[in-house]
Amino acid sequence: MSFTLNIVEHELEPFGRVVRTFDGNPVLGEVRHYLNAATAEGPATLYVCDNEIDVLAAHQAGCYAVYVGPDAEEPVEGAVLSVLEGEAASVVFDALLDIARRYSDWERSMDFLRLTDGSLQDLLDVSEPFLRNNVVVLDPALKLLAYTKNVPCDDPITVALIEHGYHTDENVRKFKLHKRFKPWSESDGFVINDTHTICKYVTVARSFKSRSSFSIISVMMCNVADPDPYLLDIYEMFIARIGYYAERDYPDNKPSGSVVDTFLKDLLSGGVVDEGAIVERSQYVGIPHDARFCLFYIKAGEHSMPSSRLLSDVSLSVAPAKTVIFDDAVVVLCFNCQNSKCAQHCLAAEACPHNKRTVSHRLNDLLERYDLTCGRSSKFTGLWHTRIAYEQARQAYLISQDKSIVANDPVERRIWSRIFSFDAYAMTYLVKKMSGDELNMIRLTYAGAILDEMAEQDKASKTNNYEFLNAYLVHERRLTVVAEKLHMHRNNVSYRINRIEKQFGIDTNDPKLRQDLLLAYAIRNDIMQGAQ
Repeated sequence: MSFTLNIVEHELEPFGRVVRTFDGNPVLGEVRHYLNAATAEGPATLYVCDNEIDVLAAHQAGCYAVYVGPDAEEPVEGAVLSVLEGEAASVVFDALLDIARRYSDWERSMDFLRLTDGSLQDLLDVSEPFLRNNVVVLDPALKLLAYTKNVPCDDPITVALIEHGYHTDENVRKFKLHKRFKPWSESDGFVINDTHTICKYVTVARSFKSRSSFSIISVMMCNVADPDPYLLDIYEMFIARIGYYAERDYPDNKPSGSVVDTFLKDLLSGGVVDEGAIVERSQYVGIPHDARFCLFYIKAGEHSMPSSRLLSDVSLSVAPAKTVIFDDAVVVLCFNCQNSKCAQHCLAAEACPHNKRTVSHRLNDLLERYDLTCGRSSKFTGLWHTRIAYEQARQAYLISQDKSIVANDPVERRIWSRIFSFDAYAMTYLVKKMSGDELNMIRLTYAGAILDEMAEQDKASKTNNYEFLNAYLVHERRLTVVAEKLHMHRNNVSYRINRIEKQFGIDTNDPKLRQDLLLAYAIRNDIMQGAQ
């Protein structure tokens, strides 16, 4: 049995003028009339006193005391609450006993439902008289799990939710527009919203998260009673039982439910390609259909751990991203990124919903421990591109297994020691897919022929025009930057490029030629790496 001092203060308001002189909010277990210090049992009991002497004695014994003074006008020092100018001590004592009984019965009912596997709706049904307001409980896909059936509701958002059984696309767009998902996903306590931008009433939301998934959300719409401290304490008592269902249905060792696995495998295999069907199915598995996605492909090594164990460890590391085993590899679908400026590598810690370390940070650390690598797809914004992203990540992983490529990898192409991005290796992939004749066709363009000639002359005359021109183009012809990179004076950079242009008959002011030269460099570098 438990109730807080906030609750007692509210419940006693009909019995007199309640004055609180204690800042804390202790959890209390039972109510007794104070007799003497020998019978005092400590701070879990709330004692009722009708005189100042007993209040002081109870206080000195380390107990919480309520002073009842029907004829008194001032509170008594040492009492946590004073009930003044109201009912007699016997009446207040009886009321407190009734309060303790009602809350005890409610807790027993909730705990009985938990132990007998009652539903969330059953839990909400027995809690309606205490919560007073309209409350809804949702799953990660914003599907309705339970709601208060006997509390009148005139809020359009909630009415639509109850009518459809899930939040409509229009409601979800409103949540995104007003950034409701961010505090839900990050906060470990109540999220109180009093802006009235979506719901016409103040709302109090509480979300539950496991290490492997985002789970249950409970939202109280304060359409009957305001979110005063006592009501938040009552809501917390209810929420504590909701937490059991969140842990039961979304345990840490369960990477994803079978519905999620099936949906991911259909996306990866191309078994579902219709955009409408993807949007509809995504609503029920907790995955948005439009977000900033990227996909990771991880294969357990030949002498490494089983894929199922790797799946469990990866799932715990990258949550709330979704994981699945597909074609004997662990595939991670990440949609955590909330930073529109994050192009590929999720470098900024604030881009992660955890506000800690990004998925790439966490995954790279895990792969370091297990001496594994993974491929990463390009960013994509629609689930219907998942199949292509999967192939990108798989090919990036296969490239990571080519020791000749990795050994000669330019530093600027790699940010993570264990994660290989397809964006950085797209040209490598193209070169590997071409035959000898096809490579020569691409290599022997006008720009390619210039670079061939330049490389041969460098070899004969022991110059480095080939490397100099590459640096000059890569750093966008900024003389100061090029000079710093090559440890030269900027005047020498200008002199050198003019001499190269004259010697090889090129004009680097021509943007098309610059583009062709950079492409030719990329092709030559990948061909040379493949030949080593």
